[in-house]
Amino acid sequence: MCSPVGFQRASIAPMNGPRRLLIGALVVLLTLLILYALIGTVLIAPRFAVDMEIPLRAAERWLAGEPPYQASAFTSAPGATQPFLYPPYVLPFFALLSGLPRELVGAIAVTAMLVAAILAGRRLGIPWLWLPLVLAWPPFAEAIFGANLQMVLFTAFIFLFYRPGAGRWDPRPRAIEDPAESAAFVGVLAALVGAIKVSQPHAWLYVLRHRVIAAVIGAAVVLGVVAATALVTGLQPWFDWVEQLRLASDPTWDLGGFAITRFLPAGLGLVVAMACAAAVLVVPRERAGAWVGLLSVVGALSLHIFGLLFLVPAMLVIRREAALVAAICIATYSYNGAWAGIAICAAGLVMVERAARTRPLATEAAPA
Repeated sequence: MCSPVGFQRASIAPMNGPRRLLIGALVVLLTLLILYALIGTVLIAPRFAVDMEIPLRAAERWLAGEPPYQASAFTSAPGATQPFLYPPYVLPFFALLSGLPRELVGAIAVTAMLVAAILAGRRLGIPWLWLPLVLAWPPFAEAIFGANLQMVLFTAFIFLFYRPGAGRWDPRPRAIEDPAESAAFVGVLAALVGAIKVSQPHAWLYVLRHRVIAAVIGAAVVLGVVAATALVTGLQPWFDWVEQLRLASDPTWDLGGFAITRFLPAGLGLVVAMACAAAVLVVPRERAGAWVGLLSVVGALSLHIFGLLFLVPAMLVIRREAALVAAICIATYSYNGAWAGIAICAAGLVMVERAARTRPLATEAAPA
């Protein structure tokens, strides 16, 4: 049986003339859509470090003795007055930053997100030449320019599932179950994603399935932080946070994103989300990063454009034409486009798995 890296390269069809022409045309179309989206993000509706401003304002309210979670925020316009949805244990950390000049905090935050994006891109084997275009793609650009913590979580996800030394467009999967891999490193990275984005515990569940001790270590670290900060924040913010999440799940909220639970009956949407979480336990180890990333998108209870970053590992596994079409659909900045891109990645991964199962059989049947 061929190695994961070897299979991934074998799954890419030869680059003949017509295929080069098709891929070139798709890249041009994607570039035009990215440039159009950047104009909206940077010039028409600037949102520089807006996702850092929201928790900073919540921390200021908390310091002033006011509720950090405001139900009235759900009726506000897009911008810094949007609802604060992070768990209460982040309040003391943002409180430390709230006294600094906003311009300085915003500049540092955006720079940090850019560095995180570059680290993730290089870990995945994205060549330096193509990295600017990739980082300008809406899921990256929105997370970087808005200083959304999803960028850091995605980088943690990539460092969890992939090792250094990637080839060109060819990341090296990490064998999480290997005892040589640091249990603390694996556990903390896995727990970090779900600790900040509670609707995406998929990476931690995968680690729990294949490396129980590592998962327990990660959970213990998170629980330790929660307990320590609860002594400072008290318990009331936790009750307020749960209520805030309930309000955020209301499908009538215009800015609630495009998670699948918003388009399905309440019970059915929750079943799909739970099924995605359960499916993490049985995904192929060779392409775990791609599958867990996909499932964390499909099964997310809250999903916005930057949440689609977790599709990138899958895009590097499926055929390049399909990946480019998925990226183009997502770059349209529409709900239909986002789910078309997700569907293309899902179908592509299914085809990859089908080919992975038939390839060993074909190899065994071939004459010596």
